[in-house]
Amino acid sequence: MKNLLFIITCSFFFNTYSQTDFIITVNNQSQEIALDEDYEFNIDGKTIRISVKEKDTLLYNDTFYNFKYSKRHKVSKTQLDEGIEQIMLMTASGSGIIIQKYDAFDPTMLQEMMLNEVTKESVSYGYTLERKDYNKTLKSGEELKILKAELEYKGEIEVYEVSAVGRKDEGILIMTMNLGGDVDSDGENMINLLWDTMTLN
Repeated sequence: MKNLLFIITCSFFFNTYSQTDFIITVNNQSQEIALDEDYEFNIDGKTIRISVKEKDTLLYNDTFYNFKYSKRHKVSKTQLDEGIEQIMLMTASGSGIIIQKYDAFDPTMLQEMMLNEVTKESVSYGYTLERKDYNKTLKSGEELKILKAELEYKGEIEVYEVSAVGRKDEGILIMTMNLGGDVDSDGENMINLLWDTMTLN
């Protein structure tokens, strides 16, 4: 059971768009296009200019929860096992978000175990750990207890947060990791956007 519950995929998948991942059709004329490029169609002797842009902030929508994230980050979804689905968003430096959705049981009892699991290697290496747990009220009104561990080693800081929402025989487990080293605080901004916009359905 432990192996099942604490599978965290370390090979992060960054789903990037290729040059022409989209097809647009105008009056039965189809053309492959890419984002943020200009294209011209000749329709009835008139030239029409078309471009497709992606919004800066996107919405991840699930039957249980939703939140906003930057278009710079792509969502990777994995089926860990029957009844357990995981999504990840990661930065190039390894900071990011992992959310596991459980369809068969309430995962709130796993919070402390998950935090211990992801910090034990750093503590064993020599990082000092300080707990800074806090409560957070979501945009949808629910209050979550967030377990927060701040680890420090020779000026290098790692921050892990774990929380969970449980209902009868279902729930989600949320983990954030801010490992530092991101350009323009990319990881911190991703995590703040999650907590500021998450709502439960």
